[in-house]
Amino acid sequence: MKPLYFENHHIDCIGQEHKYTLYVSYMEDTDKRVIGYIQYTTLQNDLYVDYVEVKEELRRNGIGKSLYKKLYELNSDCSFQESGYYTELGSCIRKWFNKEVLSVKTTNI
Repeated sequence: MKPLYFENHHIDCIGQEHKYTLYVSYMEDTDKRVIGYIQYTTLQNDLYVDYVEVKEELRRNGIGKSLYKKLYELNSDCSFQESGYYTELGSCIRKWFNKEVLSVKTTNI
């Protein structure tokens, strides 16, 4: 996969709830056109993934996994909470994240 470039933006604050969007583009793209993003919320030490989107023609190329890895890197001190709804692909990537990223954190403590 081509090298990726990430930008994390704080979007809003409602009381103690903070909204963010983590964007990804290809590093080589000088215009940094967004190819995917994760919208997420933090509330105290809990993190909730609200939405994940990758351009349809680029799906199943590891971009979503890279977004989740970067999200964890930026928020490793948070407790990643499960959402109530996932699409089929969203469910697959969340299972991967739980097994390959979150369980490694628990094992290494």
